Amino acid sequence: MADIQIYANREIGAIKPLHGVNNGPVCYGSLLDVTHYYKRAGIPLVRLHDPNWPNAREVDIYTIFPDFSKDPSDPASYDFATTDEYIRTVLATGAKIIYRLGVSIEHTKEKYYVDPPEDFAKWAQICIGIIRHYNHGWANGFHYNIEYWEIWNEPDKPVGKTNLMWGGTWEQFYELYGVAAKAIKQFDPSLKVGGYGATSVKVKKFMDEFLAYCRDHAVPLDFFSWHIYGADLQRFVNESRYAREELDRYGFPHAESHLNEWNYFDGDFKTLWLPENEFVRRGVFERMKSHIGASFVAAVLTLLQDLPVDVANYYDGQPTALFCGLFDYYGVPQKAYYALDAFQQLCQHPVRVEASADPSLSGVYALAGTNDKGETAALITNVNGPSRHYTIGISGLDGRREWLCEQYRLDDQHSLQLVDSRRIASGEHEFRLFLPHHSILFAKLSPIS
Repeated sequence: MADIQIYANREIGAIKPLHGVNNGPVCYGSLLDVTHYYKRAGIPLVRLHDPNWPNAREVDIYTIFPDFSKDPSDPASYDFATTDEYIRTVLATGAKIIYRLGVSIEHTKEKYYVDPPEDFAKWAQICIGIIRHYNHGWANGFHYNIEYWEIWNEPDKPVGKTNLMWGGTWEQFYELYGVAAKAIKQFDPSLKVGGYGATSVKVKKFMDEFLAYCRDHAVPLDFFSWHIYGADLQRFVNESRYAREELDRYGFPHAESHLNEWNYFDGDFKTLWLPENEFVRRGVFERMKSHIGASFVAAVLTLLQDLPVDVANYYDGQPTALFCGLFDYYGVPQKAYYALDAFQQLCQHPVRVEASADPSLSGVYALAGTNDKGETAALITNVNGPSRHYTIGISGLDGRREWLCEQYRLDDQHSLQLVDSRRIASGEHEFRLFLPHHSILFAKLSPIS
C-alpha cells in the first residue's frame, strides 16, 4: 500500500484559495517593492493592518481624519493622500482587500491612539466617509468595490495600559462595534462588516460577551475574525472548529470565519522582547522564514481545506523583518514564500480530488487537484514526519495516455526547484521519493499523448 495515495478521478469539491496575507508589497516608502512576487504567488486577499509605508499608520482612522473636531461630511476634513497611494500598490498585485477600520498596534509605554473615540456615532460616520471615498468615488475617490470592512483589531486583551490596541473597557468596544456596524450596513447593505480580530478565541469571556451583545442588539456580523500564532497544528484544528461552533451557538450560522492573522511561531511572547533575548528572537524569526516555517505553512493550508474557515491571511507579507516570514530586509523571497508559491501552483488545479496519507503516518499531509487541461497536481508536506523514502500512488489517470511527472521540492537545500522529471507510462502510477523532515513536494502530472 502506498504511503500517500492520490485518486485523480475522485472529485471532492474545490480547493479554497486561503493563501491571503496581511499588508501590501511595498515598504520603506516604496524603496522595497515585491509586487512581482505577490503576483507570482497569486495572493488573493490582503488585509490592511500595521502596514509600513513608510510608517505603520497608513490606513488608520486618525491618519486619514487627523482632527476629530472636524465635520465627517466635509471632504476637506480628510487626508487620503498617503492611504490612496498605499492602497493603489496593494490593488496593483491583483489582490482584493480587507480594510481594518481602527488603529495600529502601539508597543510604546505611552499609548497615543488606542483610546475609544469620543463620539461613537461620529466615528462611524468617519468610517463611512472612508468607504465612500474608496467605493463610491467621493472626495475625488475611487470605485474599488472593497467588500470586507473589519472593525478594530485585538481589543480583547486585559483592560489597562498594557493593552496595545484598545484603551477602553470591553463593554465600550461592544458598543462601538454595534454603532459602527449598524451605520455601515445602513449606508451600504452589500458590504460585509465584521471584527474584532480576536487575539485568541480562547479569550472566552470577551468572545461570549461580544457575540451575545451582537445577538441581543441585532448587530450585523457578516464575518468574525480571529488569530493564531503557534507551532501546534492541532490548535489550528481545534480553534477553527471552536470559532464556528460559537458563531452557530450565538445565532450567526451565516457569518464567515476569518483566520486573518496566523503564522508559525515557536517562541514565548512573554519573554521574547526582553533586552537580553536578542539571540532568542533571531532564532524564532529565522525559523519562521526557513524550511521549518514553510512546511508548517503548507500543512496549515492543507488542513484548512477541511476546516470551517472561509478566509485566511498569513501575517505578514510586507518585506520587513520579524513577522514577515516571506521576505528578508532586501525583498528576497524566503522559503516560507515558496510555500505560498507552491500552493498557488496547486490552485491552478482548482477541482479538488481525493488524496490521503496512510493513517499510520504522522506529520505528513497531501492535497491534490485537477484542471480542465487534464492535469493533476499534488502538494505533499512532511512537516514533522521522519526523513525517508515515501511511496506515492496515483490512480484514476487516463490509462491510454502517457504522462509527464514533474517534481519540485522545498527543503533546507531547495526552494521549490525541479528535482525530478520523468515520463509515466500507462499503468505505471506508483513511485518512491525522498521527503526530508520539514519539506514540501509539489508534483504535477501533465498528459503527453
